[in-house]
Amino acid sequence: MATEHVIRVLPTDSPGLVRTAESRVDERWLRAFAAAVGDTRDEFFDLDRGIVGHPVFPVCVEWPLIEQGAPGIELSEDTLRLGLHVGHRIRLRSPLRPGERVRTEARLHRAEARTGAALIVTEFRTTTPGGTLLVTSQVSTLYRGVRLEGGEIAAASPKPRPAELSRIATFETDTANAVVYSECARIWNPIHTDIRVARAAGLADTVLHGTETLARAVSAVTRAYPGPDVTGVDCRFTNPVFPGMTLSVHAGRTRPGTVAFDVRAADGTPVLADGLLAFAAESS
Repeated sequence: MATEHVIRVLPTDSPGLVRTAESRVDERWLRAFAAAVGDTRDEFFDLDRGIVGHPVFPVCVEWPLIEQGAPGIELSEDTLRLGLHVGHRIRLRSPLRPGERVRTEARLHRAEARTGAALIVTEFRTTTPGGTLLVTSQVSTLYRGVRLEGGEIAAASPKPRPAELSRIATFETDTANAVVYSECARIWNPIHTDIRVARAAGLADTVLHGTETLARAVSAVTRAYPGPDVTGVDCRFTNPVFPGMTLSVHAGRTRPGTVAFDVRAADGTPVLADGLLAFAAESS
């Protein structure tokens, strides 16, 4: 008899609806992340100049809070393994800096029943110990073949109108990418590094972290469109990235202070879509 996979949304008076973690951001961690995604520009790597975190670095302090599933839901370990990272949204008030001790809070933002699936959106807030807001994020995880109990029924949402994008960069992937990124970002999930785990999940090979693909794309966009600090990052992850793939980053300015981008496989299949980068000076 086939196992039924279920995610239950916990009642609002349940304990543990909010999770918190404290992290110390140091130069070693920030530089390791930058090196892992191939971005050793001065602002991320030069200690004489002084460094800040890559715009996608906040995923590192958020990971421990969803490693075992989002707060506010109940699911089995087998169901947890069905989750696919399908979307990410980051809003930066300030880049993370070495020497900072930060507090990250996670809570369930939304749980939606989809056709044959459940979508879980987790919201994060990262602050200084004194409560100054640094970063907010929303991470969307899709669980295919999972029934949702206690969530909402999703309404069809309009897809963004595609922008005119031009290729700005390409990069290769291999089996070492995910291993290096796992260690440098401190984001450990064996589906990215252990072929046995990947095959057990029905995949042909290990898959690159979505956040590594995103970070490499953000680096490519900020090189092609240099400007002030990044304040916003949005994207959807649409297809897995396997070792040996060649990926291309495509981008185009949509309005002042905003650049749209995507990442495509060699045959044109999008692996990251609806990317949007906002910059400080001109963001609304």
